[in-house]
Amino acid sequence: MNIVEQLDEFIRENETDVFIEVEGRSSTLHKFYEDYNRHYNPTIDKDTDGVIALDDSADKWGLELRLYMHKNPDFLNTTKNTVYRPEYTYRINDVNIIQGLFHLGYRIGLNQSF
Repeated sequence: MNIVEQLDEFIRENETDVFIEVEGRSSTLHKFYEDYNRHYNPTIDKDTDGVIALDDSADKWGLELRLYMHKNPDFLNTTKNTVYRPEYTYRINDVNIIQGLFHLGYRIGLNQSF
């Protein structure tokens, strides 16, 4: 079982909901929207809950994907979260893992009812 499958299993067994967020400069997000919307539904844009579109002059170069969780999986590095989405205690910042979750049916925004 790979790390994405292991995380999916953990979420299904331990979480009532998780939240996925994307953040980046508007120009970076434009390409992300095109790719994401080509593969997944519902489609997203700058007004979608879970999208943080920064001005192109922001001091941010890459795309960030974040997974917010209530519980801490002991097999991954998480960040203790108290600021950004305070209803979730833990956060995972890993583009590859979260993109893997998209392939399993997770989407930008609130994910629940596993």
